[in-house]
Amino acid sequence: MTSVRTVEQTRMGIAVLLVSDIGWGVLPLYWRALSSMNAISVLAYRLVATLAAMVALLVAFSGLATAIPLATFSSGVQHSHYLTVSFIQYLNPLIQFCVAVLLLHEPMRAQGYAASMVIWVAIAVYSFDAIRAYWERLKPYAR
Repeated sequence: MTSVRTVEQTRMGIAVLLVSDIGWGVLPLYWRALSSMNAISVLAYRLVATLAAMVALLVAFSGLATAIPLATFSSGVQHSHYLTVSFIQYLNPLIQFCVAVLLLHEPMRAQGYAASMVIWVAIAVYSFDAIRAYWERLKPYAR
């Protein structure tokens, strides 16, 4: 019994496979211009060019994926309390975990449930300590 998601993933995989195979097959059209090179040199050139293109794409997209969180963190540190920013940074992986399990339906084993509970307990302890510290700072002003 296959799910709809599995069928969609299979279709997407086949489409990506066809596009890459057709691209790999069409690229040798420029080989006439490279007729003075032997096959090993052409293959080496293609491998190096593919590696360079993949590294360039990875750097381009990872740079954007890194810049946005760093910019929001920097803005948060400048405009908010350190405790608030650190709490959000601590909570962020848990939110990503919940999105993966609840929205994307990622499978989770017993270890995942145990880890989730440990994280929730840690957040509760962290929150309790932060609230206690806040009230301790306010005591001198209450007199």
